[in-house]
Amino acid sequence: MDIGVFLPNYGPMATPDFIVDVARQAEELGYRYAAVCDHLFMDAKNAKVMSNVGTVDARTPNGDRPNWYDALTTLAYVAGITKKIRLITNIYVLSLRHPLSVAREVTTIDVLSKGRVALGVGVGWYNDEFVAAGVAFDSRGEITDESIRVMKEVWTKERPSFNGEYTKFRNIEFYPKTVQKPHPPIYIGGYITDGRQHFGVSTGKRPPALVRAARLGDGWIPCGANVDEVRRGAVMLHDLTREAGGNPTEKKIISHNMVSIGKTLDEAKRVAKTSMVERFGSVEAGVERAIVGTPDDAIKRFEDYVEAGASAFIIGFFTPTPGEVLSNMKSFSKEILPSLS
Repeated sequence: MDIGVFLPNYGPMATPDFIVDVARQAEELGYRYAAVCDHLFMDAKNAKVMSNVGTVDARTPNGDRPNWYDALTTLAYVAGITKKIRLITNIYVLSLRHPLSVAREVTTIDVLSKGRVALGVGVGWYNDEFVAAGVAFDSRGEITDESIRVMKEVWTKERPSFNGEYTKFRNIEFYPKTVQKPHPPIYIGGYITDGRQHFGVSTGKRPPALVRAARLGDGWIPCGANVDEVRRGAVMLHDLTREAGGNPTEKKIISHNMVSIGKTLDEAKRVAKTSMVERFGSVEAGVERAIVGTPDDAIKRFEDYVEAGASAFIIGFFTPTPGEVLSNMKSFSKEILPSLS
């Protein structure tokens, strides 16, 4: 089982030095992924509530204005200070950028890192940045689909051509090609805005993220989903993949979960209480969607997610200080990781 951690590229603890500290320690401790989140911008409240490193009551390095460092630029920097940890976006708002630019940046990171980058993409949910970027919010799904096809075209063809609704080119030269063949993995995020809503799995609908993952992706990243939603989503992803003519066993499910570990369940709840209420609506909902409890509780929860269909995890720690993030990473690697390998 592969487990990765979020880098503090945004939110309460986002500083260059701490990004380096988390990345280096993650590699030293044997975590599989170093993950970054992405937006063009976000208001301070949402940035704190949705932070994947720290708690909503953590101190920020810039007062009430949390820093936000670009996702791909951060991964390029981290590639230069690490040797083996995989680098992944979770989640990258693809529809806000030109796909050729994204393909160029991802190619560069893949080559410079010797094939360590993966791209987790989603359609986005924060309407303000679409307005600012001049991108139609209601078109973000079809733009994302086309952009994925564009990137695959330039990554896999010697003289790529594309005639789409948003991007057109003919017989261009796009070099170098990526180290990973046929291209870096592309995972589709089934992101929900604040944990209080699910993504349609429980209603029997065909969630667009799962349709996209079945047709265009190498897997699915459920964000803040509970075990039952992952289970239902996995079944639906497999069915949709077969429908699209693909092999369901080749689809990887990477679950995105926040984590709070304590000596007791009550201690773990106490540390994460404010964040769980703000992010998920209640402590009870947080316990259902995050990994909260003792090390033994956490191991059981991870096993439940694996039984439901997850094969990898990207986690963030609900802790109020940078020092506690690093200490949690160490204790997690000693007390929990060995039981999940």
